[in-house]
Amino acid sequence: MSIHRPLSALAAVLVCATALSGCLTPRVQPVTSKAVLDARARVGAKAAACSTEDLDAVSPVNVGFAFDDPAITPAGQARLVAAARWLACNPTIEAVIQPDADHHGDAAHLNTLAQQRALAVQTQLRALGANNVIRQLARGAADPVTAPHMLIVAEGRGW
Repeated sequence: MSIHRPLSALAAVLVCATALSGCLTPRVQPVTSKAVLDARARVGAKAAACSTEDLDAVSPVNVGFAFDDPAITPAGQARLVAAARWLACNPTIEAVIQPDADHHGDAAHLNTLAQQRALAVQTQLRALGANNVIRQLARGAADPVTAPHMLIVAEGRGW
């Protein structure tokens, strides 16, 4: 008997065993995460309908700023997101930004800071999708708009 015969038989057995071992391996189905299930549930879903709140319920909107800073605070940002969403659903309503400063410094500095804050609010509203007419008042000016409008007060800490 030749040595090749047992080796070729052993090789054939190993090839068959390897091929069959895949059939014997148990398959495990991983648990689908909640995030994946939520994402699948939202596929094809329409965006939430516009809020039915009246203008009086959402206006005025107070947007806060840190002391002597024209950057909107996180709390102010959250209020602007809600305001922009409401304005996008009510495109005929104007927005009026009434800026203020922190009452520290000369009048020129306070006016500049107030206008920077008004511009920050307007820029953020536009970025959030509010395409309404947006008016900026001067610091300390009275609101001249008589038509229904959303008043957005860009205010500092005031101390």
